[in-house]
Amino acid sequence: MKKITSIAFLAVSFLGCGYSEVEPPMAEGSSPELAVRVEIGIEAGDSSYVFGSIRDACVLDDGRVLVLDGITCRISCYGPDGEFIERVGGSGEGPGEYVRPFCLTALSDGRAVISDPGLTRMTFLAPDLTVDTIISGFIPWSPERVSPAADGSYTGSYRIFDRENSMYGKLIALWSDSPVQDMEYYNRLAPFNRERLRESTEECEIVFTSDFQGNVYYSPYSYQEFSVVAMDRSGAVLYTIEEDRDPMPRPVEDIEMERSEMAEQLRNEGAPPEMQWNPSEYRVMVPLRGMGVDGDGRLWVRDGREETPVFDVYDRGEHLFRTALGSQELQGRDLRKVDQNGIVAWEPDPELFPVLYVMELSE
Repeated sequence: MKKITSIAFLAVSFLGCGYSEVEPPMAEGSSPELAVRVEIGIEAGDSSYVFGSIRDACVLDDGRVLVLDGITCRISCYGPDGEFIERVGGSGEGPGEYVRPFCLTALSDGRAVISDPGLTRMTFLAPDLTVDTIISGFIPWSPERVSPAADGSYTGSYRIFDRENSMYGKLIALWSDSPVQDMEYYNRLAPFNRERLRESTEECEIVFTSDFQGNVYYSPYSYQEFSVVAMDRSGAVLYTIEEDRDPMPRPVEDIEMERSEMAEQLRNEGAPPEMQWNPSEYRVMVPLRGMGVDGDGRLWVRDGREETPVFDVYDRGEHLFRTALGSQELQGRDLRKVDQNGIVAWEPDPELFPVLYVMELSE
């Protein structure tokens, strides 16, 4: 199972990728646009502003911005105006050190949490960025994606296995102060087939987010259906958003590029010859990082059929507006996270130097 586990992590980089040749269907002036409030990152110069890669980022409740560097495993802190304050963390296995940090999230109690599946632990940072708590002992590893919940707790996605029946899946659960989950909200299991690697990983994927009140929102990963379920902190369903959306085909060149890149990655991983990745002919409805809740409690759902980040924004299930990046120069940027403290985006192209953008709605 070791190779399968590693390949499953690689597959995450391809899940949720969307491509489009059309502009978002929005009438001019009909909706607020996303604009850059702060830009952090340079190609060369002051090392305080140079990133090896941006693995994740978040905004704290006092407006400070944290950036997790996936190369150095260090966390850089900036003021609300983008001025460098300090840098903490680093590579290693000691307190405040990381091997493979996967996500960085601001919690409702003012702390921040970093998930490190490589060390199977969660590290909680106090508001002054010192290590507050370390929780280890997650089996088989800590959550891969995390979203804040009520009272300093968090929801996360977790891989599950039914080896007896060759099933692989994901679940969404709630954690607080233990490696044992407090509550399970939803799970999906699907047969694992080495000859259908993409289908085996995607058929169990779940897009999710949660908010400071403990409400949880999820959408089964799909190319054909758009459905979002909202639950309260006890797991009771509040409402469901369902819309008729036509699937959108992907350009042939994008499909072939994905096929070639994944074949190379599988070879590099030492995968057996029968393990194949067959790209989808369509764009996904909602990408894996495609949902978030803003400071006004509104749910943002990204339309995965569009190349440019385009979001539909809802209030308790009612569609309010559709928004996208307003500047033409920002069309290639990837809006990665919407949460109750702020909206951040960063450049996903590894050929360009990493830049973090703190965004705001321009009414």
